[in-house]
This record gives sequence, C-alpha cells and structure tokens, in this order.
Amino acid sequence: MIGRDTCMPRPAGVLAIVAAGFLLGGCVTREHFVPPPPPAPLRVVALPAAALPTEPLTVGEAVRIALERNPDLRVAAARVAEAQARLAETEAAFWPHLGAEVSLLHADAPSAYLFKRIDAHALPASTDFNDTPSFSNLEAGLTLRWNLWRGGRDQLGRWAADADVGIAQLGRDAVANALAAAVVAACLDARAAGELLATDDASIRTVEAQVAESRIKVEGGAALRSDLLSLEVRLAEARQQRVRTAIARRMALATLRELLALPADASLVLADATYDAGPLPETAAQALAEAYRRRPETLAARRAVERAQIELATAERAYLPRLDLESRLYGDDAEARLEPGDPNWTVAVALSVELFDGGARAAGVRRARAALDELTESDRKALLLVAREVETAYLRLEEARARLAVAVQAVDAAEESLELVSAQYRGGAATVTRFLEAEAARMRARTARIGAELDVSHAAVEASRAMGWLAGASA
Repeated sequence: MIGRDTCMPRPAGVLAIVAAGFLLGGCVTREHFVPPPPPAPLRVVALPAAALPTEPLTVGEAVRIALERNPDLRVAAARVAEAQARLAETEAAFWPHLGAEVSLLHADAPSAYLFKRIDAHALPASTDFNDTPSFSNLEAGLTLRWNLWRGGRDQLGRWAADADVGIAQLGRDAVANALAAAVVAACLDARAAGELLATDDASIRTVEAQVAESRIKVEGGAALRSDLLSLEVRLAEARQQRVRTAIARRMALATLRELLALPADASLVLADATYDAGPLPETAAQALAEAYRRRPETLAARRAVERAQIELATAERAYLPRLDLESRLYGDDAEARLEPGDPNWTVAVALSVELFDGGARAAGVRRARAALDELTESDRKALLLVAREVETAYLRLEEARARLAVAVQAVDAAEESLELVSAQYRGGAATVTRFLEAEAARMRARTARIGAELDVSHAAVEASRAMGWLAGASA
C-alpha cells in the first residue's frame, strides 16, 4: 500500500513547477518585436469585388471609399482607440487593488524563526532563540491596497485622459477633412483633364481638316507649301499638348488611387457629375466664424489648452498628502506542507506626505506652466492660420469667378472669330497665319475657361475645408 507521503508531490516541487511556468510564460526575445516583412505590392493584391469602386465613380463615392480605406485615417482611428484605452486605465485609480502571493522560505535565522512560527501559531514553548534550528515555512496571502485620497490628482488625471480622447477624435476629423478635400481635388483635376482632352481633340481635328485641304491645294498649285508646313507645325503642337494633358489626367487618377488605397492597376472611370460644395457663407467673416466653430484643428488646440491647465493643477497638487488603506490576509504553514493554519489579518490606514524630493515637484510645476504657455500660443497661432486660410480661399474664389466670367465671353468670341476666319481662309481671303492665330486663340480661350471652372471648384472645396465642413463628408 502506497503511503500518503509517497503519492503526494512535495510542496517544493509544486512551487518549482508553478514558478517555472510563470517564468517561461514571461520569457521574451528581441525577435518578438521585429516588425513583419512589408506586404506584397498593391498591384498583385487581389481585392474582393465589394472592395473595388463601382463605375462610374462619383465624387461622393470616392470620398466614402477614402474614408473607409485610407491608411492615414486608420492611423488616426488607432490613436483614438489608444486614447480611449488610456482613459480606461485612469479608472483603475478609483478602485482597490487586490494581489495574491505565496512564498516558500528555508532559513536558519532566529528572528525569522520567531516571527514565522508565531504567525503559524506553532512556536514551541521551550524555544532557545540563541540556538534555533533551520526551518521551512510556507506563507500564502491576499493583499488589498486602496488609495482613499491623493489631493484630487486621480480625478484630474481622468479629466486629462478624457481631453486626450477629444483631441484624438478631433485629429481624426482633421485628417478626414483634409482627406476629403484631397479626394475631391483629385477628382476635379481628372475631370478637368478629361475636358481638356476633348478640347485638344477638337483642335487636332480642326487643324487636320485644314492640313488635308491645304495639301490638296498645294498639289493643285492653289496654295503655298509654306502654308502647309505652318499647319503641320501647328498640328504637331496640338498633338504634343494632348500628350501632356493625357499624362496629367493619368497622374490625377494615380493620386486618386493612392488616396483610395487601391492597386495601381485598378480601373477608375469617373462620373460626369461635378462636385457641389453647397451654399457657402456670403462673406469671409461669416466663414471665419463658422471655421472657429467647426474646424477640427481649432477645437483640438482649445482642448490641448484645457488639458495643459489640468496638468498644471495636477502638478501643483503634488504637495498635498495622500491617504491609503492597506489590508492583508495571510497564513503560514510551519512544516511547508500546503496546510496553512489559522489565518492572520491586518488593516492599516496611512496618511503620508513627502517632505523633500530634491525639487522634483517644483520643477514639475514649472514644466506644466511652460507647457500651458506653449499651448496657449499654439492655440492663438492655429486661429491665425485658420483665419488666413479662410481669407485666402475666399479671395481665390472671388478671383476665379471673375476670370470664369471673362473666359466664357472670350470662348464665345474666339469661336465666332475662328468660324469667320476659317471661311475666309477657305475662300482665299485670309492667310494661314491669320487662321493659325484664330485657332490658337480659341484653344487658349477654351483652356482658360476650363482652368477657371477648375479654380472655382478648387476654391470652393478649399473654403469648405477651411471651415471644417468636409470632416464628416461621405456622400
């Protein structure tokens, strides 16, 4: 028959196994922190059909996709989650902390022998403290620690963490505002380039027709070869301009793919609908008031000042004492056989104050006050920057609208002039130089009109961004 002592594991062995498990579970190497290899190029990443934009792609759909997929916005969202986690950490300061501990002691020390045997309720009556034997002791217990008061610093810490959450959320809104503006601008650039391509094609067709007609006249002796060469030079220039316009459109689409986090070979067909910024405030002063009310950067600067004021109050309260409650429930086993005797307990309330810290608290107050001064000036700078951006956007909008009105009239005049000169040239009443001048004037007028329309749209988008209207844009 197997005895009890042989079938039960020794306490030392049990504790060794438990300790080894904890130690092995906490072991780490530098390889644990090595970042993963970079992902495969986007062009070979197979995206699900639902992730690809539908065609034709509207501006609102492009903004929605960018807000879902752009890495910058995901980084900002991760910062919000990080700030929320820090806020949750501050809640722990208001709750008691409970810990458990177990220790196995083997010693030959009279003082340790005395106290451990007393705690185990197993002190022999005839103990010679000048000649105590070596002994083993097993102790297990629970410890409760609770800070009852710390000068209000825990509450201030919670408020500061809450301000951090607000700042992170406003930072995310600022990224969304700028991202939406960039997406709209890329769509406008691509659309304007498409209109310029149509204008270039019309110019090429016009000159090609004249080249074909002049070639027939030269062969029949009714026109000079120098006129034909001038037309061919103008045709080559028109074709070169079309190449530049086509490259500009492809670059705008490449920028749009980057903003939408799409592969480089993803097809993008934009809808013909233009972007409508909606009714803007009539004056720059009204727009500035709206920007101060809604622009994420200005709101974040104000929250940063609030947080700095909280940090200063926290640093000043470091001189106050603290009140703590500590309680312990534990038991000792004189033979270390995992059979503790009667439990022991203690409860203590401690009031403590730090009398000297080498000037750390005073330095902390100075640092917090300097940080408050810095953020106050940063807030003022942010307001000045927003004011300049709003004023600049409205000035450019005013300029672009004026140029657009003139460009529309110029296109009408250039179209009529080219029509008249073309008829005169075919009839021999106008020279090829006059025809080339009229055709180039129409080309410039059309390009100026498209550019003015694009500038009006860009200025409207910039005004919306400056006021913070695009932070929640998704359609």
